[in-house]
Amino acid sequence: MAEIAFIIGIFSYLVFGLGLLSQLGNNQLKSLSFLFLTAVFFVFYKRKRILKNELNKSISVLKKDRLSFCLVIILTIAAVVNLIGVLGPELAFDSLWYHLTLPKLFLREQKIFFVPGGLFYYSAMPKLTELFYLASLVFSPNGTGAKLIHFLFGVLSAIVLFNLSRRYLKTRESLLATVIFYTSLVVGWESISAYVDLSRTFFELLALDLFLRWLEKSKSILLFEFSLMLGLAINTKLIAFASVPIYIFLIFLKKKKTSNILYLISIILFVVSPWLIYSLVSTGNPVHPIFSGILDSHHRFPRINPVSLVEDIWQLFYHPADPSSPIFLMFLPFVVWFSFRKKIEEHKTFYWYFWLALLFWSLTPKTGGFRFFLPYLPALSLLIVFTVQKISKFYQKIFLFLVFFCALINIGYRFLANCKFIPVVFGKESRENFLLENLKFTENDFYDPGQEIKCIVKDDLVLIFGSHNLFYADFRYFHESFAPRDVFFSYILTQNYSLDDKYGKLKVVYDNPKTKVKLYLYGDRLK
Repeated sequence: MAEIAFIIGIFSYLVFGLGLLSQLGNNQLKSLSFLFLTAVFFVFYKRKRILKNELNKSISVLKKDRLSFCLVIILTIAAVVNLIGVLGPELAFDSLWYHLTLPKLFLREQKIFFVPGGLFYYSAMPKLTELFYLASLVFSPNGTGAKLIHFLFGVLSAIVLFNLSRRYLKTRESLLATVIFYTSLVVGWESISAYVDLSRTFFELLALDLFLRWLEKSKSILLFEFSLMLGLAINTKLIAFASVPIYIFLIFLKKKKTSNILYLISIILFVVSPWLIYSLVSTGNPVHPIFSGILDSHHRFPRINPVSLVEDIWQLFYHPADPSSPIFLMFLPFVVWFSFRKKIEEHKTFYWYFWLALLFWSLTPKTGGFRFFLPYLPALSLLIVFTVQKISKFYQKIFLFLVFFCALINIGYRFLANCKFIPVVFGKESRENFLLENLKFTENDFYDPGQEIKCIVKDDLVLIFGSHNLFYADFRYFHESFAPRDVFFSYILTQNYSLDDKYGKLKVVYDNPKTKVKLYLYGDRLK
């Protein structure tokens, strides 16, 4: 799986390079995508004998163990339920705001560029996953391809967790850990949206796997691959820098050489440096918008306080902004209890990893709810299974029942949430009608039903006020937050916004009470 991750990283850098050279044309992206898929196919083809043997072993185990078979069925059902949501139109706020809109802007201009102003302030941050979304928009302009990519990162994360678990557990217990993780509500919700948290989870989980292998075998290649995966996680989401001190502490704890820490940091900086340099050149700040003064108070780093630390952890699991799974709520106390027992010596690294993850997560801004803790959720799922093995057979049976019960409840909840997509997925409802009924126009989601605005403006430039989530805008525009003053605009578009008197009385050429959008004939430069 590390080879696949490496190919993913190479692809993102190639797209990044094309973007900096203003060469993001459809033909270039199609050729690059073909090479990427060929490389992935080659990796699987090279390992076909190993994969075939693993598959035969797994089938043999499933034939003998009905419980394992049932767990595989649950995972399959969860994936199918998630896939229903994937095939429907994108509705998620952050996806419509910047995860998909920025790649669409880059593709429109055929280059990667920094977008100034207060709307797309994330445009200078690392975008490994968004560059995949950019390429997918060539084949799937409506965003379904991007959603499918994020869904696949969730499936790959489950596979990596299963393979990691099998080094310490039997197949049944490994499947239990995988079910706990993959059927959690936050994974189900993330799987149907073009966010980036599941791709970060994939790289962070691979980093943990490779780190544990390195502790066991002390091979330099494993240290390199582990450092590379952590760098790719940071290229996916800058906040993944919080994972670096976790491993630095663990390296000290395992009494490894200090030179290993320096090597780790150097590889990470090498991997991330292209984006940091790009941000520095574009904004004067390598980690823009952090420390730039643009972000609101919710994005500030919290003060170190033992009381607030306990409150944050309690809030994370028992009053989360994003629901996870009752299993985590019920068995976290057991994990806490066994963390201080000598019986866990063989799994001590996992316990240290989890508690350090909680510590350094608590020192990051609390803007993302439970999804910001998602990369550490596989380790917690594994820890819960480790812990349950230490208790009596009676409680293990109760645990088994609860895993099945909670998994089915979570899958059922996600199915009900995804039911709204079924008519549009099977062609019983048009995408336009679905989006008109489900987008939040009062919160400035934009949509152009029937592409009426596009037909009016044609190739002319539109100046936009008010609208925030602009992925479904298919005409040439500048938002007022980053519009240049020397550019001529033929139209002004507003959504939930009243124009200043300085623009005078403009002629309304389009007015849609449903979407809260008005289009004015303008013919001037930004005032």
